[in-house]
Amino acid sequence: MKKIFQLISSIQLGGAEIIAFHLSEYGNLSHSAEISVVELYRTKNSYADHKRKELERKNIRIITLHRGSKRGSLLFGPLHLFFLILKEKPSIIHSHTDLPDFVLAIAVRILTLFRIKTPEVVRTIHNTQLWRTHHKMGRIAESAYGNEPVAAVSSYAMVAYEQLRKKYRLPLSPNRQIIYNGCAVPQQCPHPFKINKEKINIAFCGRFEDYKGMETLISAIPEVGRLYPGSFLFHLIGDGTYKKRLLQLSQQRSDVLLYDPVPNVSTMFYAFDFLFMPSHFEGLTLISIEASFAGVPVIASFAPGLDETLPENWPLKFHLERQEELYAIFEKIKEHFYNINKLRKMAFDFAMMKFSMNKMIESYAQLYTKML
Repeated sequence: MKKIFQLISSIQLGGAEIIAFHLSEYGNLSHSAEISVVELYRTKNSYADHKRKELERKNIRIITLHRGSKRGSLLFGPLHLFFLILKEKPSIIHSHTDLPDFVLAIAVRILTLFRIKTPEVVRTIHNTQLWRTHHKMGRIAESAYGNEPVAAVSSYAMVAYEQLRKKYRLPLSPNRQIIYNGCAVPQQCPHPFKINKEKINIAFCGRFEDYKGMETLISAIPEVGRLYPGSFLFHLIGDGTYKKRLLQLSQQRSDVLLYDPVPNVSTMFYAFDFLFMPSHFEGLTLISIEASFAGVPVIASFAPGLDETLPENWPLKFHLERQEELYAIFEKIKEHFYNINKLRKMAFDFAMMKFSMNKMIESYAQLYTKML
């Protein structure tokens, strides 16, 4: 049986990782190939531990290239991947996001140096901002690739790839396509959230990083509390650089509750009234799509990769630089201005048409078959 590696940064809560898990599960169920998840480094938290056990129950093999830090994985990961390729001889390595692209690029160079056959490579571009801080690493990674198939999760992500190649004066791969991330309609599972039915429960779910709109989130919560006291309760679910500031906010305010990452959180979205996403950019965020499938309207910024997940005339969109638009949305929510059932149907129908799981898996299966 042919072997395929899904190369990711780590077992963590992220759209790229979730897609890799879905593709691995499909491969095992269909017996079309033996698909393994290969992570650069190991994340240590309750979500990662739970997800590992879940993947193991589904007979999905997890291989960790480096047991140390994230930074160390960039140094030692390429060598470990080189020896793994020699041992396992995978037919395809599917790389997800920039750091796996970098590690794979170095491993490919080592293989070429020793004149060893390189596995087929496919890359999925998950982000709309590529190598925005580490330009030299980006050049090292990109210069190792040429005609390999490239799949982008959105039109914005494809433009980002094309702009990056032009920036480094490298040719575009002639074999590129957009494959939208797919989602399944989530089941409803018990949740751990402290819902207050006398208030409007707003959730933020994702990485606590700047590109997710942390500054907007941190400034909006006190202002919404001032404008509409006692009306809203914010549930912040995730982990990341801004966790300390969000923890301080939750300790200072009674309208903020903080939670660690929750496995399979999409099965619990039904508990909330709205999801809040003030992102600066995304690749193609699964959380927005999952919320639409769960019947939870998304308050979303006009951000590349997020904008694409919602109908064009979605009334809950706002511009980050126009705070008055955001607060007008909260006012309308408080005053019950929106027809919630109409919003739910509008978002669900759009997501079902554009982001079905079967469509995504079929597209990648066709790509793998063509490569093999």
